[in-house]
Amino acid sequence: MPSPWLGILLVVTGLGVVLAALKCLIPRLGLHPETSRKMVHILMGLVTLSFPWLFDAAWPVLLLALLAVAALAATRVFAPLRQSFGGVLHGVERQSLGEIYFPLAVALLFLLAAGNPLLYTIPLLTLTLADAVAALVGVRYGQLRFATSEGTKSAEGSFAFFTLAFLSAHVPLLLLSDTGRAESLLVALVLGLLVMMFEAISVGGLDNLFIPLGCYALLRRYLTMGPDELLVRLGAICLLALLVLLWRRRTTLKESGLLAAALTGYMNWALGGWSWLAVSLILFLTYTHLWPRSEENSLPVHTVRAVASVAAPGLLWLLARVETGESSYLFPFILVYGVHSVVVGCSQLAYARPGQPIGRRLWQAVVRSWLIFFPTFFFQAIAAVGNGPVVDELFAGLFSATVAFPLLLAAATVHLCLTRGCGEVETGFGRWFQRASIALGTSLAGWGLSLLVVRL
Repeated sequence: MPSPWLGILLVVTGLGVVLAALKCLIPRLGLHPETSRKMVHILMGLVTLSFPWLFDAAWPVLLLALLAVAALAATRVFAPLRQSFGGVLHGVERQSLGEIYFPLAVALLFLLAAGNPLLYTIPLLTLTLADAVAALVGVRYGQLRFATSEGTKSAEGSFAFFTLAFLSAHVPLLLLSDTGRAESLLVALVLGLLVMMFEAISVGGLDNLFIPLGCYALLRRYLTMGPDELLVRLGAICLLALLVLLWRRRTTLKESGLLAAALTGYMNWALGGWSWLAVSLILFLTYTHLWPRSEENSLPVHTVRAVASVAAPGLLWLLARVETGESSYLFPFILVYGVHSVVVGCSQLAYARPGQPIGRRLWQAVVRSWLIFFPTFFFQAIAAVGNGPVVDELFAGLFSATVAFPLLLAAATVHLCLTRGCGEVETGFGRWFQRASIALGTSLAGWGLSLLVVRL
């Protein structure tokens, strides 16, 4: 392995040559801005793939990442640099910080992989090839378009992404590891599907961060599984995607929102189990059927932001469950989804029945939501049958159901006050942040009450 300073010099020289060559070639070849941008993406990725064989310590990679972020930020800020290299990096019209996230992702990946070339190479190869080829195929051949938060993407581009992501995992696993053929095939299939869905819903260039880090986390988990378990994972993601696809006309979600919903369901099942998946499915399958619908309120207008406002506070409780192994975090998780059901109910009733008294609207939203989530409070009692103290879990479920009702009523009241004071813009980020905050606050209150009762 060469000295770290020689390695740094080689990388800086290589990247400098790449940018200079592209700056000269792009005007002559008349390349599409997306094409030139993705050529930089691919060449930068191929250079950084050499890091495990150039550096055995993390500091040179961190230093290179800092230099790259500073240089890329300078091309945005300083006019002379922007005129020289901005056409190569910032030729597309959409707002994106993807080029800034790229070196950060490489540095984080190098740290996480901790000298394991396979855990570094596969995520970075997926980001380098799959992401770039998907964008180029989408620009050149994309016909079947689907809506995202930033415009549209194409099914052709997503299929290209899946194909390259599959190969980026399957080939290195076969050639560089002792993973069996069946396991390699299944890991690559599951990884390709999940990362393709991540890419389809990412916004603002965040795919450059989420794809390699998500790929690393999934790869690390799946490499410990046998063929049977991997086959179940593959079947689960396919079934959830099919369910979401079949149910799409009954929801108000755009395509990116539907993909996000499928990913959320898979995540809840994979990390929590069937009971956590059931809670999220109850909201997904009922939120448009519990309330009166108007024509203007039935259109597919909601994107990944709407799903994220539900999934993000729920994810906190899911991660707490994974870290501690405590199944009691299911109660605040149920409250998160229950609050969203109540808030949707209040909004839908206000649209459909503007003359209805506010108090009656609140009660209607809370009672219906509480009733549909009522069975979920007893999931732990069902799971305890034959495995633990069923009676204790029944009392715990009864307590949770009793406490949930006033908490949902309080959440509905807070939502009403905030909506009156701040308004609620249909497409604004504040609307979803507000709802996520109410759901998180209510779930924290429920968790605190349950802890208090246990100590008493």
